[in-house]
Amino acid sequence: MFRSIVAAAIALFSLLPGAAWAAPQIMGLVATAEPAPMQCAGGQCTALLSAFCLQEKRLPPDLGSAYLPAASDQVVLVVTAADGRTTRMEAGGLVEFHSRYGYTAIEARLPLDRLAVIQPVALALEVKPRAALLPVAKAGDPDPLTAEEIATATGPWRLAAEAAMEGDSQGVASARTAMRLINALPTAGDIRPGERGPLWRRVAGDAPAHTRQSFDACIRSVDQSIGYPLRKCLEERHEQLQVENTREFWRSLGGS
Repeated sequence: MFRSIVAAAIALFSLLPGAAWAAPQIMGLVATAEPAPMQCAGGQCTALLSAFCLQEKRLPPDLGSAYLPAASDQVVLVVTAADGRTTRMEAGGLVEFHSRYGYTAIEARLPLDRLAVIQPVALALEVKPRAALLPVAKAGDPDPLTAEEIATATGPWRLAAEAAMEGDSQGVASARTAMRLINALPTAGDIRPGERGPLWRRVAGDAPAHTRQSFDACIRSVDQSIGYPLRKCLEERHEQLQVENTREFWRSLGGS
């Protein structure tokens, strides 16, 4: 119901003159403790990254809104070749970034033909501390981002977000664990029940005990449903956690 209300409000706002093309909010990317693995199928590799709102007064992005790293070195593509050698390169210009769940997650996409010369056997994305994403500018935008907005959001606000979005709170730890599990699960289909325990031990075995709650709750939901994969449930749990973490961040700055 909450999502329906938000979607209706956004749709209504988009009918106002000049609102439909106004730039969405700048987003922060949560730094990765270890590179997020990309999964490849059909010539394209993808990974999901945790994100959050850096501009409370601007609308969140629509599904699939295009973004770019605020600085070229903030997201690193880690490429592993067949001989085991790894190469690190700036992801900007190679990897495409699109909003997935409002301001809470970003889907990173990489067409494999862009790395045809290397022929990688594994790919991963490393998000550096204080990373931020800017929406791709559109021609005719009636309310484009200003230099001052960008400087404030990617500077002092992104710095202030470290404690709330990348600290040691239960919400932050739970969101981080959920995202690690999401990127380890297949993008289509589901794993067998007998694979759940090994997945947890392999991907999140060192996580705080309380982070297991979302995983166990999703297992119960999946077992009671038809056609509801574990990954989908964890994505929804991650979204809820990031919404609350983001609210906590803005409350710390005196926002809503």
